[in-house]
Amino acid sequence: MNENLAQKQDSIDSEFIKKLRVISSSEEKIKFSLDEMKVAISNDQKPDFKTFWEIKNICLTLFKEPISASSRVEYWKEYIVLSNEIKSLKYMLNEQTSFEVEQIDLAIQAIEEEMEKYDVVMQAIKDIEIDNKIRMFFTNQDFYFKTQKELNLLNSFAARVNSLRKEIIKIHMRISLKNKLLKRLTIIGDVVFPKRKQFIDQISDEFTKLIDCFMSKTFDLHRQPFFVLKEQIKSFQNIAKKFTLNTESFTNCRLKLSECWDKVKIAEKSYKKEKQKSKESVNQIMKKIHNLKSICEKDPNVSVIEKEESEIFNLIKSLELRKEDIKFLKHKIREAKGPIFKKEEIKKIDKLKTVNNKEDIKKTKLEKIKQTLTSLLENKDLNFEELCQEKIQIEKEIEAINLLKFEKLMLEKQLRELNHIIEDKKENVNLNTSDELKNMLAIFENKKKRRLNVKSHVDNLNKELSGSGLDFEKAMLYRDLIDSEKQRLEKIDSEISELEEKIADLESN
Repeated sequence: MNENLAQKQDSIDSEFIKKLRVISSSEEKIKFSLDEMKVAISNDQKPDFKTFWEIKNICLTLFKEPISASSRVEYWKEYIVLSNEIKSLKYMLNEQTSFEVEQIDLAIQAIEEEMEKYDVVMQAIKDIEIDNKIRMFFTNQDFYFKTQKELNLLNSFAARVNSLRKEIIKIHMRISLKNKLLKRLTIIGDVVFPKRKQFIDQISDEFTKLIDCFMSKTFDLHRQPFFVLKEQIKSFQNIAKKFTLNTESFTNCRLKLSECWDKVKIAEKSYKKEKQKSKESVNQIMKKIHNLKSICEKDPNVSVIEKEESEIFNLIKSLELRKEDIKFLKHKIREAKGPIFKKEEIKKIDKLKTVNNKEDIKKTKLEKIKQTLTSLLENKDLNFEELCQEKIQIEKEIEAINLLKFEKLMLEKQLRELNHIIEDKKENVNLNTSDELKNMLAIFENKKKRRLNVKSHVDNLNKELSGSGLDFEKAMLYRDLIDSEKQRLEKIDSEISELEEKIADLESN
């Protein structure tokens, strides 16, 4: 029996064997073995079945040794309980393992299906966003968008494959089943990892070239403000984290950008130093600007203000100031002269109001003249003398309001119509005298003069219409006047023809 026990003990943990050999009593050995069996299965997540079964076999051998009946019954009962408990635990763990294997199988199957629908899955992935501050450097944006899009998908596959491989290795299952699952992952990995490495190398090379180009051609603190370069470096650092770069490329780019960052920080420090120096000069000038403001508020002579302002500008020229500080000081000078500008603005507004009031009065009078002319042209009962009196009165009113050329042009059509009506009334008066032939000859000559006048006026209007750049409204007014005068010309031509026939008849008689 001791030989059998010794053989079984060879495979047990040496620590347990040492402790067991120290114990002399069989009962104590059984009790110690039962306690160790409990310890072996106490971890629900990963029970030590091997140790449990080996100690169990040793414990069973120990029961064959002579011990008290009561102890045998008690320990045997506990032995049976532990044996049943290990069976239940084994069953539960087998069930759990089956579930886990099933879930892993589903996860592998999902990857395999996505691999088959590679292009469809690719379309669902969003493009990487490139900051507007550095977008101009990415001349081949399509390459970066497409490559990183594929890398995002391949990274997802790679991470899932690695995670599942770790899960499979960790789970207790049959070796054949474990190998089968690992083989399926290996097939996926043989597609994903080489392709992923190829894309990583491509995007790493391109990004490294881009950073080199930025450093050699763009990064120049003499041509570019340091704060612009600072933001561009930050954007490059951020985009480098979004791209899937290899370790060498990422490290080199990070070191190059860090070198640029150090230069920018030196420039920023120098700028702050200059800014502080400039600030002291600005404060000195601001005291004089405050003095200028006080002078302007007291409403002094213009020459005093100009003298004070001239002194300020001379001081600005004598000091070393930045462009933005000079711009700021000029703005403050304008603010200091605000009261003067405000008074001038009030004067301009008052003057404009006066002009506008005059214009309103002028428009009212002009409209009244138009209405008077319209009324005269529609009134057929007025005789020659009355029309002449009205015309003289209208001409006085026109002269009194000092109309512009275009405003006079607006009245010209009605005034010329009024003149023609007056001429027609005058001719009718002459026809009523005793010597008919003499009167007709006089009217005939007058008609010819009127025709020449109208013809000359039409020619002048045509010249003005074609020779100057008139706006649409004025051009339409000129065309309306020309059309009106042409109609008048046709009427006079017709009247001249009738007079010629009448004069011929009278002379023949």
